[in-house]
Amino acid sequence: MKSLTIQYVSPAAPTVETWQHGVLWHGVNEIAIELGDAHWYGQGALVHQLWPLEKMAQYAAPFLTSDNGSTGLLGILHPFWWTSNGAGVLVEGSVMTTSFNAPLEGEPPAHSLKQPAPLNIRPQCARGVPTDGLLRIQGKNLTIRFFELFNAREVVEAYWQLIHVTPPPPARYFEQPLWTTWAQFKNNISHDTVLDFAHQMGKHGFPCGTLGIDAMWQDVFGNTRFDPKKFPHPRRTTDALHKLGMHVTLWCIPFFTRESDHFRTAIEKGYAIKLADGSPHIGTWWDEGEIAFLDVSNPAAANWHLDNLQQTADETGVDGFKFDAGEGLFYSVPDLVWHEQIVPNHANQLYIEHASRRFPWSDVRSGWYSQSRSMLFRQWDKSTLWGFDNGLASCITQAMTLNLLGYPYSFPDMIGGNRYGDEQLKTLSAELLIRWTQAVAPMPIIQFSLAPWEQGPECASICARYARLHGQLARRTRRVKGPVVRPLWWTAPTDQDALVCDDEYLIGDDLLVAPVIHEGAVERHVYLPEGQWRSYWDHTEIHRGGQWLSHYPAPLDVLPLFERL
Repeated sequence: MKSLTIQYVSPAAPTVETWQHGVLWHGVNEIAIELGDAHWYGQGALVHQLWPLEKMAQYAAPFLTSDNGSTGLLGILHPFWWTSNGAGVLVEGSVMTTSFNAPLEGEPPAHSLKQPAPLNIRPQCARGVPTDGLLRIQGKNLTIRFFELFNAREVVEAYWQLIHVTPPPPARYFEQPLWTTWAQFKNNISHDTVLDFAHQMGKHGFPCGTLGIDAMWQDVFGNTRFDPKKFPHPRRTTDALHKLGMHVTLWCIPFFTRESDHFRTAIEKGYAIKLADGSPHIGTWWDEGEIAFLDVSNPAAANWHLDNLQQTADETGVDGFKFDAGEGLFYSVPDLVWHEQIVPNHANQLYIEHASRRFPWSDVRSGWYSQSRSMLFRQWDKSTLWGFDNGLASCITQAMTLNLLGYPYSFPDMIGGNRYGDEQLKTLSAELLIRWTQAVAPMPIIQFSLAPWEQGPECASICARYARLHGQLARRTRRVKGPVVRPLWWTAPTDQDALVCDDEYLIGDDLLVAPVIHEGAVERHVYLPEGQWRSYWDHTEIHRGGQWLSHYPAPLDVLPLFERL
């Protein structure tokens, strides 16, 4: 292969087949590919979402869709990597271990859901770290599809010919932001809380297309009925929100706590995953005690679960659900017995498949080969931080990554992050909320939760203005074919500045977004790729592409935004 150097492969002589854009190797158990001097992209969502990928040093780990994974892997992954010089590596399989530019010393950080390792070392930055300089893939009888083209865009376009990407969602998802109760209220919600929240949005000039009532609308996790103390008349809640023009969704998970209505039924009917001795597999999820896991390989079990949700929707008038969790990591337990024996990533894939058939365009945060499913794929729970370590900056790099992998209708979680822990409470500010809103406003789908009006009238006014800008750009955004959020190199695939730019993005080919992602900054350097560009805000301001605009002014109320002429 002209643009890749294979350091090692086992077996030494895999079966080779040609295809339109390169070759396939069948029967591979292990391969090590030198990163060389090209820039690398792909793989999926990471806690510390560095761009390009060679900036990171990632230890070997099972390539599993994960909730807050120990090496940084998150819920939407795809085993596809490609380079700036036109090479691509696509693994056709669902069980593998991978590493990328792995550190030569040490081991993955000590990490658990209850005691997570720091965000900025999952994965760590490669600068100053001795690494192996390899993409290493291990599995059993894998097929690896190699792409041999001329640049990164050509590889992505060839890859898109192999996958089926869902058509766009209804226009309302582009035109009005989603809202959710989660970051603002966590579990402390009720009829009065939700209705007041909705009225405050309107009072402060914010549009809202869908309001998600998040965790603990039910009395215990796993139930599919409203908590009668918090929501004594659920139909009145949804009717009131509908009168305000909002669709209403409810949060749900594919687990049942021991105290829930469905725990015993799931076990008695054989709808829960079992152990080898026939007993139910009882595990944990965060701090919610013992849980049984829905056996998504059993169509009857999946239909039973969805029927329970449908009954809730019919009785209360809610419009859909937020299907949380489901990552393969939760099913990576030895000796599990399924109705149809599957591997953990397939469980994730089936979870999304079942949900999409009954409740299309629901909110999900995980995906494995799920590009064809008509769902709104959400980035993992963002932290209330500024950086690429799961903060504001990572919204940009993760959006570009997921779009290129075939998830153009993904969205960057809640504006301002989730405000987890005391440190993030300190980080939250009017400036962060404003800059976050600006950074994501041009993206296809956005979501609010933290109330901008609580950060003062200026914050509320500016954030509302950019929420309305999101709607004004909707027609343009919805017309884009292919990846919607694109890196600058999409239109300039040999431009070295564009190839490494991690803090700007394109919507389609013709709208360039250059957000401010550093606290206290009121200017930034903006790179414009080839072409002629004008300011979105001032049509008399025109710039030649292929150059940097140094110290471009960006006061707090301004998002640098440019249109291609």
